[in-house]
Amino acid sequence: MRLSVRGIRREPISQAQRNAELEEEAKKIDLAPHKLLEKGEPGTMQAVIKDVMPVGYFLTLPTGREGYLPALDLGFTGGIVILERLFKVGQELTVRVVRRGGGGREILSIKKPEFAPNTDPRYIFSQRWGNQSDKPSGS
Repeated sequence: MRLSVRGIRREPISQAQRNAELEEEAKKIDLAPHKLLEKGEPGTMQAVIKDVMPVGYFLTLPTGREGYLPALDLGFTGGIVILERLFKVGQELTVRVVRRGGGGREILSIKKPEFAPNTDPRYIFSQRWGNQSDKPSGS
């Protein structure tokens, strides 16, 4: 039996197959210490993880506002099983604000600017849907 979701056909997979796919995806995670922000660096702040979602983390900033750290900042598209292993709710992270997202929520990064992924929304959309081009399409 084939499943069809938004025009994509896919054979049903077992939980073991899904876990194997997630583990393969986890190999893409890039948390090299020299690429991460350090506490006290200019333009950074300490934020506490409030919630873990399949596509990233929601953090509470020192100002009381909420921020979002996308899984793409870590170098992969997400998966709650892996994200829950990387960082835990209540854990403090050194972050910087990349831009303001929808609803006034801050979009965050834990990487130094020279190592952070492109944050252009068109680039992020293309990465989530498998287009590996570094150039956003259209303008």
